[in-house]
Amino acid sequence: MNQDSHYARDPGPLGIYSDEARRASDIINLHLLADPAGNNGRWVAIRLSDGSSDGNVYDCKCDAKRYQLHEKQCVYVQIQPNGLSAKDAHILINLTRDLYDANRTMPDPPCQRHGVM
Repeated sequence: MNQDSHYARDPGPLGIYSDEARRASDIINLHLLADPAGNNGRWVAIRLSDGSSDGNVYDCKCDAKRYQLHEKQCVYVQIQPNGLSAKDAHILINLTRDLYDANRTMPDPPCQRHGVM
């Protein structure tokens, strides 16, 4: 029995995830490969429109949000040691779009750097 959420069930007509999901996955994995120890746990702002980023890696989610022109045009992804698959990027992008459409957001993690707990 397949336990995937409904966000993961549509990889596209050829079984390939969307361009924005594959681009987002590539960006996160490239940052991880460029500096595994330094970028692990840091944040990247991924544009919902096309899966691109501004090319920066941020120390905290609040910085990633602060430096975007429009906060709700991005999904904010924390770089994990195992990277990000296209499937997971697809889920994050679609979930974030649905949340923004419903005028909701993902909760922000505590930020000791800026005193937001």
